[in-house]
Amino acid sequence: MRRVLATLPLLLSPAALAQAVPETVTPSLLAGLRAGGLVLYFRHFDTEGADAATVNPRDCFTQRNLSEEGRVNAREVGGLLTGLRIPIGTVLSGEYCRNRESAALLAGRVTPTPALNNPYFRTGTEADRQRVVGNLRALLKVLPQTGTNTVIVTHEQNLRLTTGWMLGEGEAAILKAAPDGSFRVLARVTREGWQAALVWGR
Repeated sequence: MRRVLATLPLLLSPAALAQAVPETVTPSLLAGLRAGGLVLYFRHFDTEGADAATVNPRDCFTQRNLSEEGRVNAREVGGLLTGLRIPIGTVLSGEYCRNRESAALLAGRVTPTPALNNPYFRTGTEADRQRVVGNLRALLKVLPQTGTNTVIVTHEQNLRLTTGWMLGEGEAAILKAAPDGSFRVLARVTREGWQAALVWGR
């Protein structure tokens, strides 16, 4: 079981308040997703290659990009969400191509959002760490449209800097956000988890 923090004051270490969360879609979680009001935070899907020393977020040739397997998996998970009757409203992504393409394949649309970029993994500075965490919390203050869920697709580290918890490529953390930008992580879900839910949750 991976470790995750529910609500983390910025001055505390993530490890200090970490707690376990389910790693599956439960009937109660599916009911909550169908009702709307949650955030599906995805790490981009499977990638290949490597980022260049200098990256232009709008130039895919300077970046690590989705592999063909990643594209297939993103489309599949999007189909699983549709099959599970999970309503999707706002769809946001970081500007890197692997994030934008993942979101577009998953949901059919995307709004690239500079606030979901992650300068910290290049600079490692405390100022950039605080900026990444603050930007995520600011976005989470905007609650999902009534009856829908918000989808965010970006780097895993944005969430890890806030919670201390790492997502694999294509995995999702289901978040319940509050108007002040704090949030609880309700579950971690893999592609296989969505597949299993479709068996009993049609």
